[in-house]
Amino acid sequence: MQDWIRSWRWGQEYFRHVRPDVIRGLAPLKARAEAIPHPDLRSQALSSLETKQFHCEGGGVFGGPSRDAEGRLLEFLLPYQTLCDYLDTVTDRGPSQDPDNLRLLHQSLVDAVTLSARPADYYALHPHQGDGGYAAFLVTQSREALRTFPGYDAVADHMRRLVSLYVDLQVYKHGPVEERVPKLTRWWEAHCPRDTGLAWWEFAAATGSTLGLFALLNVASHPKPNPARVQEVAALYFPWIGALHILLDYYVDQEEDLAGGDLNFVSYYDSPQEAAMRIRHIYRQCLKGASALPDRAFHQYVTKGLLGFYLSDQKVRKHLTAPTCRLLASGGSVSLGIYLAALVGRSP
Repeated sequence: MQDWIRSWRWGQEYFRHVRPDVIRGLAPLKARAEAIPHPDLRSQALSSLETKQFHCEGGGVFGGPSRDAEGRLLEFLLPYQTLCDYLDTVTDRGPSQDPDNLRLLHQSLVDAVTLSARPADYYALHPHQGDGGYAAFLVTQSREALRTFPGYDAVADHMRRLVSLYVDLQVYKHGPVEERVPKLTRWWEAHCPRDTGLAWWEFAAATGSTLGLFALLNVASHPKPNPARVQEVAALYFPWIGALHILLDYYVDQEEDLAGGDLNFVSYYDSPQEAAMRIRHIYRQCLKGASALPDRAFHQYVTKGLLGFYLSDQKVRKHLTAPTCRLLASGGSVSLGIYLAALVGRSP
């Protein structure tokens, strides 16, 4: 009951403070995007801000007043997540699948979490030039925000590892179609700890989440983070909560990705029943990992919230299946409450 009450309070905090702060904070970034000289890059930047705003809103739960009294997290989250979403849009429907171009574009994300880095010409290998300094601005804003975290040095290596894996994923999944799965499977063999039992597409999904960065920065809000605590949070979010997060995202987008010819990790399960079963298994691993942390209720709230938030999407609701309903029910009253609350903010 106590954990449920905390979850309700975090939900209240999110709608009263976090979501409005995210919307206000994105306004100056939108103004920057509107000033991008190249019409294609400008269109892609504005499109990502419009269609992927919910990524910033979802990540914002880590930056509520009860978690981040100084308001540091949103100062990092907004430019960094905006840069992630922008690059995803640029590469998803962009004119180049050249791996060198993709890696140079995404080097901006590595630079954004490396305090000593200097912005490069990220478009040097891209057919389109002239973003008016948009990417470099987002890199600088992200990095300047990180300087305000007193314990950043304690989480910096974990942050860079997560970002490096994220960049690998973006390069491999947006590269030449015939090379995508072979490269992703070789990458999985090289980097996935075997004791997790994750399939290659589940590991790939885990690398695609930014939530681990935000969780680590909550720990870095303290001047001298406990190394064991840093390791426990890192191990919870990668691979478990990261995998749950992105598999649910792909679960929602199955039809859309099929129509667009895009790689969808959930499509590699043998059946919808197996997909739901595996996602439930990963969900249980998230709860197990969270239970070892002193602030377990918050991390369990995040875990259950992911179920409620993603499964409330219209693309899922228009043809609810028994596996989907069982998946939602796994999260109990917290997931159902967030499911119902999310319906209010979504289009019919």
